[in-house]
Formats: sequence, C-alpha cells, structure tokens
Amino acid sequence: MKTRYWIGMVVALWMLSPMCVSAQTGAEEVKKEQTVTPVEQIFRTQPYLQRPIGDEITICWETNVPVVAWVEYGKDGKLDQKKYLYADGQMICNNTRHHFRLDGLEAGETYSYRVCSREITLYQPYKKEFGNTAYSDVHTFTLPTKETTDFTALLFNDLHSQFKTMDLFADVIQKQGIAYDFVIFNGDCIDDVDEEARAIEILNHLNALADASDKPCFFLRGNHEIRGAYSIEMRQLFDYIDETTYGAFSWGDTRFVTLDCGEDKPDSTWVYYGLNDFEQFRKDQVDFLKEELASEAFKSAQRHILVHHIPIYSTRKVHYNPCFDLWNPLLQSAPFDVSLNAHWHHFTYYPAQEAGNPFPVVIGGGYKPEDAYMMVLRKQGEQLTLQVLATDGSEKLKLEL
Repeated sequence: MKTRYWIGMVVALWMLSPMCVSAQTGAEEVKKEQTVTPVEQIFRTQPYLQRPIGDEITICWETNVPVVAWVEYGKDGKLDQKKYLYADGQMICNNTRHHFRLDGLEAGETYSYRVCSREITLYQPYKKEFGNTAYSDVHTFTLPTKETTDFTALLFNDLHSQFKTMDLFADVIQKQGIAYDFVIFNGDCIDDVDEEARAIEILNHLNALADASDKPCFFLRGNHEIRGAYSIEMRQLFDYIDETTYGAFSWGDTRFVTLDCGEDKPDSTWVYYGLNDFEQFRKDQVDFLKEELASEAFKSAQRHILVHHIPIYSTRKVHYNPCFDLWNPLLQSAPFDVSLNAHWHHFTYYPAQEAGNPFPVVIGGGYKPEDAYMMVLRKQGEQLTLQVLATDGSEKLKLEL
C-alpha cells in the first residue's frame, strides 16, 4: 500500500511540473494545428443569388466550419466595398449559414462580388483564434431597372433530384447558347429530403445548372419539398420574398406572381399525422392575391406571369383541387398572360378557355430524360414568347403570348 501511495504522489507531482505542463501545452498546440481546415474545404456551397427586389439582392452561401464572413463588391469590376453583418452592435459570425442582403444598389449597373470566409478555430470570452480564409471566384449580377423591357427566364420543375436530367438541360443551355437573366425552379426539385447534407448536395447541383452565382434564382415549393425530416428547416437555405413561400416580384415591366398550393391531398390524410394546415395556408393566399391584384406594381406592369406548382385548371379528372375554388374567382378577371405549372410529370398545354382557364396554361414534364422539359420565357420589347425544350434540345412548343 505504501509503495502505491508514493508512486501516486510522484506521478501527481510530475503532472504539476513545468516539464509536464509544457508537454501538455505542446500536445494541445499540435492538436489545435490539426483542426485548422484546409482553405479548399471551407466552402460547402458556392454563393447563390436570391431575392433581386428593387435595389437589393441577397447573396447566400454555406461553409463547413464556423467563420467570420463578409462580401466584397463594387461596380466597374472593382471590389471596393465590404459588407459585414451586425446585430445589436455585435458581428454575426461563428456560424456556417450566410445570407447577406446588399442594398442601396443601382439598378441597371453590373456589380462584381466575391464572398469571403475566415475560419474561427476558437471562440472564447477572452480569446479568439482563426484559421485560413477562403475566397470565392469573382461573380457578377445586374438588377433590372423599372424600365427594363427585355429579359429571358428559365423555368424547371419536377427534377426530383435527378442529376442526369439536370446535366442534360445544362448541355442544352450551353449548346444552344441560351443567355438568360434569372431562373425559377417550380417545385419538386429538392424532394423528400431527410437530412441537410442531402439537401445541400441537390442544391449545389441545381445552382450549377442555373449558374446561380451570377443569375438570381427563385426556388418555389412543390408538394415534395414539404415532405421529409428536413422539409421544415429547408426554408433556411433560401431568402424568400416577404419570408413566405409565395409572393410577387417585378422584372422590369413584367410582374411575376408565385403561389404555393401546399400538399396534393387533404390535411386529414393519414400520412400527414395531423401536422399540416394547408387549408388555412391557401386561404391566406386569397388575401395576398386580392392585395397583389389591386397593387400599383401589378396594375402598372405591362405583362403578368402566374407561376405555381400544382395546376388548378384541367380537363382531366382531378380528385382534390381546393385551390380552384379559392383562387379561380379572383383569377378569372386577372390579366395574366400565361400560367406556368408542373406536378403531373406529363407535358400539357391548354389554350385559354379550354379547361375553364382564362389564360393559357402550360404544364411542364417530369424527371425522366424522355419526359422532362425546360421552359424559356423571353420578352423583347412588347413581344413575349414561351419556348418549351426537351432534354435533347428539340422544341416541344413555342407560344406567342
């Protein structure tokens, strides 16, 4: 017993000795150095543009590690302005999700920007330590003026996380040299996601398809974005207009109205386990539609585009269509030039009045390469056209609207 006692005392004294403390400190420093993230591993996504409204735009990106983040931007190819985020005097940092709203911009001017992320390896009350700094490539964007008459928009729907189909459309865009200003993903593109890692993987592929670092994207919700364990949190990846999944925006003299039909079955359906209330959600959009149709922004627009995932006009038998009863009375007298829809995985075109629709309705295809279609909406002066292209680049439909 005495031998064990004295051995313990010797060990304890050695642990307190300068030599041991120095050895421990050295080990901690080595460990600390090992936790510094290589610069090429800091970004989880490239920057992607959101909500280009008025003289403002949002730049979003994700990092793999907590960072100090900022945006460098400017006109004429310069990066002479910096944007940091603060809340109540404190810099928002030590996080991995970054949404930077740039305001006070000049519409019609081309801005260059890059996003910057400096790793925070230690964040203590009285001590901060930092790792490497990652810089994105320099990208550009241009906000439309109120007088802008020309634009090209691409619309995709029901891609259902199928990377092959996305890649085929990317080839069509490149081979046909389609220049465009913004992109709308009309639902069921990031579908049934159970975890954030999968959502980010799909988002990265969609952003690459859309060139989202240089072209603003609008991610509308379909019924499959509502499903899965990560569905509620997925809204954090985007900067929605007015913080809702429906809304309206102007691109020059054209007004876009986007609606959200919610799920495709009643709230009482057993698979929802009483966790949905889309009945009230759709009623809320009745109030939104009334306000929007009466707004100066809508009335003064030269052209009007309606976009939502689930079609409400149809000649085929539809078992559940609550949006028709709620929205159709308002839409019958609304001067929309076209309604762009999705959901059926089968291309359909209804000329005005064919299915009780007061305006033309075009419904996109599905996710299989042989059934998938992209829409190209072009406006040049007063002329508005819609072209529907297959994954092989062939033309399915062209409308003069």
